[in-house]
Amino acid sequence: MSDAEHQSCLAGQAALTGFFSGRTGFSLLVLTLVMSLCVARADEKEDEYLRIYEMVQTADTLNASGKSAAALEKYRTAFDALRKFKVNHREWNAKSVDYRLNYLREKITSLSGQGANPTEGTASSSTGSGAGTGPQVKLLEAGTDPRKALRLHPKPGDKETLVIAVKIGMGLKMGETENPPMKMPGMNLTLELTVKDVSERGDISYETQISDASIVDEPGALPQLAESMKSATENLKGLSGTGTMSNRGLDKGTEFKVAADADPQIRQAIDQMKDTVAEISVPFPEEPLGPGAKWEVSRQIKSQGMTIDQKGTYELASLEGERVNINSTIIKHAANQKIENPAMPGVKVDLTSMDGKGTGKLSRDLGQLLPSTGNIDSQSEMVMGMNLGPQKQDMTLKLTVSISLESK
Repeated sequence: MSDAEHQSCLAGQAALTGFFSGRTGFSLLVLTLVMSLCVARADEKEDEYLRIYEMVQTADTLNASGKSAAALEKYRTAFDALRKFKVNHREWNAKSVDYRLNYLREKITSLSGQGANPTEGTASSSTGSGAGTGPQVKLLEAGTDPRKALRLHPKPGDKETLVIAVKIGMGLKMGETENPPMKMPGMNLTLELTVKDVSERGDISYETQISDASIVDEPGALPQLAESMKSATENLKGLSGTGTMSNRGLDKGTEFKVAADADPQIRQAIDQMKDTVAEISVPFPEEPLGPGAKWEVSRQIKSQGMTIDQKGTYELASLEGERVNINSTIIKHAANQKIENPAMPGVKVDLTSMDGKGTGKLSRDLGQLLPSTGNIDSQSEMVMGMNLGPQKQDMTLKLTVSISLESK
């Protein structure tokens, strides 16, 4: 791999890990897997830090799903471990360690003040490595008659299978040098879901599994990258988890099981899958909707050290019995901030701005949790400065992502 390609790979992974966790966990997963090629295998200190960071991610997910007592216990365990880590490795990436310690102090103080016992199951949006704020759903237009309240109503024992195909393209300008566009290998994932229970209030509990994961050779993609991703993808097959979703499509927490001996870099990629089901499901308003109805879903995402404001506008294109077709437009913006990427300790990123826009079409049956068919296309541009070794490099990153969904 040439120096330019290596730098492109580093920049793309470091900057994009946070950006795509909110809307397209699959593209994030692909880009995180790139780390297996771009970043040298972590030494023992980095492995130890990543293990602590994974505790924080678990606590964040517990907190986002309303399980505050369990989250507080996990936050405290992570804080004690990180404090000991700082004593033993004072010279290792002190700013990252201090940033995470302050984050844990805030979480512990906040939950201790609440008595760590809010109502279980409060609807909230988990965002992988950071809680952010739960989605705010606002009706803009009710649409024409006939109108109905859109509610999901699968039955216990129902099984669903969804195939997701992802294609990514990336372009990078470093200083005054415009690097050739970098084409990523494609990725296919097969997600299987089984409904286990539906509560009286309409909360739907399910089990899910990635039954297949494969890399698709793309003309022009770097062969080294394809081989590395093929190897890493093998670790995703058989990954399983459990979750709960409200009948309005609001995520109430998803937990995936991670093998104890999984590579730290792959473990981080796997952790992003916690939001998979939630991110391809569209939250519905409380009010009845008819054809032409429009609603807005706003949230602030905190992921991988980046804070992103996301706003989605959805339109009910058609409503025929249980079948709904939805058009979507997603806008993302992140202002000037410093980004800390726990998977790449020592790499500092100053974000100047990030703007992205995506459009999509989803078709779904209200009797199922997962979409029947869909496609999502997005473009983004990120302006940033990154420390690569002793030098700071200004760069502009452009990314295109295409995702297609099809039930089987």
